[in-house]
Amino acid sequence: MLLVLLLIPLFLALQTHETVLHNNATDISDLESQISELKSQLREQSLDLREEMYSILRGGGAESTLAGAVRDLVNEVKYCQQVILEQKQEIHTFQAAMMEQLQELKSYQELLPRIAARQDWVGNVIELMRSEVRLISQHKLAWTNTHIGPYQADFIVDGVYTLSKEFAGSNPISHTLKDAQLKGSIMIDLGGRFKIHTVKVWNRIDYGQDNAIGLFVYADEELIGGIVDAKNLYNFSVKKDVFATKIILKQSLFKQIDLLEVQVFGSGPFGHKEEGEEEGLEKLLAYEM
Repeated sequence: MLLVLLLIPLFLALQTHETVLHNNATDISDLESQISELKSQLREQSLDLREEMYSILRGGGAESTLAGAVRDLVNEVKYCQQVILEQKQEIHTFQAAMMEQLQELKSYQELLPRIAARQDWVGNVIELMRSEVRLISQHKLAWTNTHIGPYQADFIVDGVYTLSKEFAGSNPISHTLKDAQLKGSIMIDLGGRFKIHTVKVWNRIDYGQDNAIGLFVYADEELIGGIVDAKNLYNFSVKKDVFATKIILKQSLFKQIDLLEVQVFGSGPFGHKEEGEEEGLEKLLAYEM
């Protein structure tokens, strides 16, 4: 009887424990069911999300606009990458061209001493040519204020001055108009600004040599000589530095000029006319002696 009394609490405790285990098993089964249901829901949501992503990528609605924006952004990035690549190539090409030009400049720099030496040589040649006294009037332009028949101013610089008396043939003269109210005048344009050394006036040799008396010779506005007697040749040497662009022969008397040749010797050409020189020349040409 005592044993039964001892076993009854044990039996009750065992029964209670079994009940708890049964309840726990039930809870575990419910939990497993919930977990299974959650897994199923998660699988369905994953499928729905994947379908939604596919729909976005395929296009349609707001999702299509987003996908298009993404595609445009990708294309723009690709375009920018292409532009950067092209610019890199252009920069590389430009750098190569600059290097070539730099090498060319270096080669030119090496030539600078030779060019400077050549310039010095040319300068010396020019100075030598300028310093050489030579005939500077032959076949230059010439004018007269009047002329008779074919005897124009060109014959005074044609280079023909012989002892022949054929003034109308092989030894022509320049002849201005004979007029009691007109003073003869001849001008020779030297074609540049020269330093005048000597002027030679060749008179006609057939007759009328006294027509040269009263003639004055100017280098621009500078008087360099005058004729006071009759002879074949007159030499006017310039004793100082006289620069001129024109040689002018003006008759101070009311009579014609009839000469065989005028030769001007000088050196140059030099720079431009000094300020006021042209004005003085115009005054000289307009002045009646």
